[in-house]
Amino acid sequence: MNIALNAGLWYAYGREARPDIQSRTTFQAVVAGERVSTTRFLSWPGHRRWSSLKPGDLVRLYADRYMKGASLVVEIESSRDINLATCSEELIQQWSRCEGWSVSKGRGLGKALGPALWLRHKLVHVDAQTAPAQASLF
Repeated sequence: MNIALNAGLWYAYGREARPDIQSRTTFQAVVAGERVSTTRFLSWPGHRRWSSLKPGDLVRLYADRYMKGASLVVEIESSRDINLATCSEELIQQWSRCEGWSVSKGRGLGKALGPALWLRHKLVHVDAQTAPAQASLF
C-alpha cells in the first residue's frame, strides 16, 4: 500500500458529538462508519501536507496522537476549502454529519481556528489490532 500521509486521529467527542454518534473517539467513528471526513485547519502545523493530497491518495490514521499502535487507512475522495464560522447552514449540517461533531462545535472551531481544508474519505483498511471483526471485511 502506497501511503501518502500518516496522521493521528484521536480526539474524544465528549459532549460535542452529534446526538446520533455512538463512538467515543474520532478514530472509532471512522471504523464504525460514523465518520467519513477529516478537517484540517490552515492554522495547524503540517497543513501543506494535507493540501497536497489528491483523490485516490491513501492516508494512514492512528488512534494515538503519537502515531503508534492501532491504525486504519482511508482513501481521499475529495477536498475543499471550508470556513466553519461563516459557511451556510446547509454546508455546516453536511460537515457535521460527515465528521460526527455537533454544528455548534464546528462553528466554534471555525471562529477559533479560521479557514480549513475539508477532506472526504472512505475506509479501505483496518489494522487487525484495531478491530479484528471489521478487519476481516477488507
